[in-house]
Amino acid sequence: MSPPVSDADLSVCDREPIHLLGGIQPRGVLVAFHPDTEAVALVSANVQALLGAGPDSLVGKPLLSVLPHGLLARVEAGTGPGPVTVEVSGQRCSALLHDSDGLRVLELEPLADEDVGAEETALGAVQRLVSPLSRAKGTAALLQEAADSVRELIGYDRVMVYRFHADFHGEVVAESVREGVDSFMGLHFPASDIPAQARALYARNPVRLIADVDAKVVGLVPPLLPGTQRPLDLSGSALRSVSEIHLEYLRNMGVGASFSVSLLKDGQLWGLMACHHLTPRTVSAARRQACEVLARLLSLQLSSEERSLESAAQARRAALLNALVLPNLGERSPAKALEAQAPLLMELTGSHGVALVLGASAGPEASPLLLGTTPSAEEVRALVAWLSAREPREDAFHVDRLGDVYPPLASRPDVAAGLLAMRLDPSVPHFALWFRPEVARTVAWAGNPNKPVRPEPGHARLRPRASFDVWREEMKGASAPWSTQDQEAARALKGALVGVVLRHAEELARLSRELARSNAELEAFGGTVAHDLKEPLRGILQYSSFLQEDFGPTLGADGRQQLEALAWLAKRTHDLLDSLFEYSRLGRLDLSWVETDQNVLLEDVLSTLGARLEEGRVEVRLPRRLPSVACDAVRIRQVWANLISNAAKYQTAEPRWVEVGFVGPGEARPEAARHAAAPYLFYVKDPGIGIAPQFHEAIFELFRRLHPAQAYGGGTGAGLAIARRLVSLHGGALWVDSAPGQGSTFFFTLGEGPRP
Repeated sequence: MSPPVSDADLSVCDREPIHLLGGIQPRGVLVAFHPDTEAVALVSANVQALLGAGPDSLVGKPLLSVLPHGLLARVEAGTGPGPVTVEVSGQRCSALLHDSDGLRVLELEPLADEDVGAEETALGAVQRLVSPLSRAKGTAALLQEAADSVRELIGYDRVMVYRFHADFHGEVVAESVREGVDSFMGLHFPASDIPAQARALYARNPVRLIADVDAKVVGLVPPLLPGTQRPLDLSGSALRSVSEIHLEYLRNMGVGASFSVSLLKDGQLWGLMACHHLTPRTVSAARRQACEVLARLLSLQLSSEERSLESAAQARRAALLNALVLPNLGERSPAKALEAQAPLLMELTGSHGVALVLGASAGPEASPLLLGTTPSAEEVRALVAWLSAREPREDAFHVDRLGDVYPPLASRPDVAAGLLAMRLDPSVPHFALWFRPEVARTVAWAGNPNKPVRPEPGHARLRPRASFDVWREEMKGASAPWSTQDQEAARALKGALVGVVLRHAEELARLSRELARSNAELEAFGGTVAHDLKEPLRGILQYSSFLQEDFGPTLGADGRQQLEALAWLAKRTHDLLDSLFEYSRLGRLDLSWVETDQNVLLEDVLSTLGARLEEGRVEVRLPRRLPSVACDAVRIRQVWANLISNAAKYQTAEPRWVEVGFVGPGEARPEAARHAAAPYLFYVKDPGIGIAPQFHEAIFELFRRLHPAQAYGGGTGAGLAIARRLVSLHGGALWVDSAPGQGSTFFFTLGEGPRP
């Protein structure tokens, strides 16, 4: 068995000077000359057949005595970076010109008879192929269409779209293959298969043809440049020879010819169109240029699709951020206010759990706010201490294998395989932490990725692996990677928290003074509502009643109906003012916390609502006895009454029922309540008319009703707003899970006790 190959061994591949191999492929010739004197400085050893003289006799001669008159001018006048068709010694050739090491380098590639008219054919093919690309829907369809198009154009046995991952290993994401030829679709290739310097050349020189993997390398004359004593830099050369390691790699795959076109996104190497033929096969310069044009169009379309997805994701995150920040401006405890927004906090970064260490919760013994699936409070405190001690003190830290860098959580990949941490204050340990679980998956590699190369016995040289049979690896302990957009969303939340939650003491004092003044004004307004505004309404009700009694028979049906409408409007306004007064008082309540048996509260509520429930034939179901929890009994009784009366009201079909229950510590929670961290989760469930998702927040607005004022027994539309405010004062949250025609379930949680 071959010994394992170390990272140090693999670095040999990364250091191989593949741009300084000192030779070219035999399918063309190379002439390098000085730009000022146009004297030939270097030629390939095979120039005799095309230029009629050997290399030794050409070096040092003027270029005009070597090439036909006007050829250089024609090449220099060519439009764009592609080849120009010229004639040399009666032979049609494609010509490319570039600069390297202070020389101008001209490459001439003789065209076969069938390639002479290939330019028009190839460009026509591109025009035919652009239309299917533009019609393809989605990235997968687009890449598959491109692979099919390139194979049609060049006639190779296999065309793959090979995408680089963040660690530069590659994956075949689309493939067009001739029947009977092995498929590599879906297989992964280690990063060492295309080392760093090769990736750099692919980014610089997008098209690469190896027409025959067994062709003999043609050397350069002289082999070393006189001024530098090293080979000519062939980074920009289309004819550049090939590393023997790469040629052996292709032979091991059973490949006779290789052609690739780089896919660039925003100037960076995104992937390759990698093409294989089982026997030697050239691709004309015109067809190579056509493939390059096609690849550029594909890259533009890929960039457009990815930007569209990124824009949609950014818009969604901006909407989430607005929804997170705005409701918290008036909350006494920002951390507690954020608890109600747990689903939004997690969706912001695509995480499964959030831990917030804010304000008083930043102390060594304080409990962080844990939302969703997270490590324990003790584990989070230890993690924050580790993050705080890291040097340099970064504001953001992200990792998709947390256990590798922080061993205490190595055994918790189901909860915290991935971490995105945002430090909110450089001077104190205030953090927002997002967690992701591991994404266990099986990766299919083309050969064993742990042995991408093998030592040659008795030599320092490495040889590429000989087998590309599928090798499956179980990938565990890693979460989905954190994207740039995830990190930007976390930074945006940091800005919002720093600007809104972590205020300076002076700002807090100013707000406190303004709040005291506002409370005084609100109390005065409440007194006005309670007396001055309600008094005229009582008079309207009385006088409308007198008119009904004294003049009802003489008013006629229309008159009586109008008087009844007037009385109804006056009573409704009276009720609205009562609700407004009640809501305004909530902010000034001092809760009386006491351990309370919720069954006692429920019995009291059902006794009060009994007549109404009996009239509506509504059965109240209690699967099991409710627990005792600390709360203000009077206020939570009001919450139960609002939720049960609402549940009974909005039902039209028989049988009518309301279920009242709870989920206790350690018990499985419904999907809509997975984010709730409180030990007890209470609910009120009904099979009624249901609520569309877009109105799940609107129903908690003061005086907001989704139906006409007199429908479903009327009401002011203040009950749910008051109930949510009362729950919030207890440090809890109230929300709904519902859909039209599928009933509603209202969930609520309570805090742990009065704030110090």
